[in-house]
Amino acid sequence: MRGKLKLKRFLQGSKGKSFLLLCHHNADPDSLGSAIAFALYLKSLGVGDVRIGVAQSVSSYAKRLLTLSPVPVEKDPAVKEDVVVIFDTSSLEQLEPIEIPKGKSVVVIDHHVEKDNAIKADIAVVDSSRTSTAEIVWELFKYLSFYDETAVKALLAGIVTDTANFRFANAKTFKAVSEMLELFPLQMGEIFQLVAPVSDENIDQAKRMAILKACQRLEIRKFRKYIIAVSKVSAYESLACKTFLNLGADIAIVGSEKKGVRISARAKESLVKKGLHLGKIMEKAGPVIEGSGGGHAGAAGANGKKNLDEAIKLILKEIERFLREVD
Repeated sequence: MRGKLKLKRFLQGSKGKSFLLLCHHNADPDSLGSAIAFALYLKSLGVGDVRIGVAQSVSSYAKRLLTLSPVPVEKDPAVKEDVVVIFDTSSLEQLEPIEIPKGKSVVVIDHHVEKDNAIKADIAVVDSSRTSTAEIVWELFKYLSFYDETAVKALLAGIVTDTANFRFANAKTFKAVSEMLELFPLQMGEIFQLVAPVSDENIDQAKRMAILKACQRLEIRKFRKYIIAVSKVSAYESLACKTFLNLGADIAIVGSEKKGVRISARAKESLVKKGLHLGKIMEKAGPVIEGSGGGHAGAAGANGKKNLDEAIKLILKEIERFLREVD
């Protein structure tokens, strides 16, 4: 894993510095769990000034993790610290409206493939063979000889969600999970409970309204034997995608133009096994919406400023090209 020796040496000389740990838009358990675990490590070193920042919001699946954090978790914080550590984030657009001033030491810990417009970091610990950033943080902790039960809980939460309950896990994933469970007497049922979505009655109603509106605006496209569902909502794009897959679509694409452009896409595992990679397609859509895109093979997203319709056309074109070649 590149960068871990450089990071170790940097941290050894940083005990008097302040740290801000940053998570991407709508921070998920992988991003937030990794940040919380890393905050616990910094606290074990005696670092006094540590904060965690999230861009815009925390996802409903990650809210229970807030109880594990040893430091404040703030929305859209002003960056005042000496060191900024960015988790599970491959572009600055995913951190908007947070701005990182010049002169800060920047560390990136991520499992996504580096892009042309990758974040300029002084230290980058990136391993695209990993199914989650939490796995990379665990490898770092082993290298740094840091073992903590609360940190492990946060990391397991990230692994569980980023692998879709282990559906996208690989041998490295299970090795990491096995190592953690051998060290600490945790039950996986406890971890699954930790990432159960948190919502109130108003949020639940908003979700149901969003799904119904997505269905109302649904466009069904049939390409050979495959069904592609396309729709627009003002919120909960990924939830609408999951619903469309459950209803029978092979691929779902849902966009939003509220406060900029967001696009979410999901595909059935049968197409992922054939080689479909929505994350790579979303990377191509990023420049069209004046933003960035990426993600996993079966679940990906993009965030930008405008041109939603043009981006969806590009995504459909790329998907149809793949389907034409695969068959």
